[in-house]
Amino acid sequence: MRVQMRRYTLKEGAKESFQKVFLETILPLRRALGFQVLGAYWLSEREFLWFVAHEDFEEAEKAYYEHPERKKVDPRAYLEEIETRFVERLL
Repeated sequence: MRVQMRRYTLKEGAKESFQKVFLETILPLRRALGFQVLGAYWLSEREFLWFVAHEDFEEAEKAYYEHPERKKVDPRAYLEEIETRFVERLL
């Protein structure tokens, strides 16, 4: 299982709009494609952190971004900065 950390810095005033897209589109679609969302956290009004995992991450990620439902939304419209990296479990 590969786990990816995704940390976003949102544009000023975008928290509510981003949260709606995340909960109504991103989260259900990720789950439908077999991803496990291990947690999602607000670090501040503009900082969001979440962890997502999949056995075949690269293939599932490709299917996610090519999915018609994902193409209907662009979360980047709410984001100022995106940091992603794969993490290795210690415990």
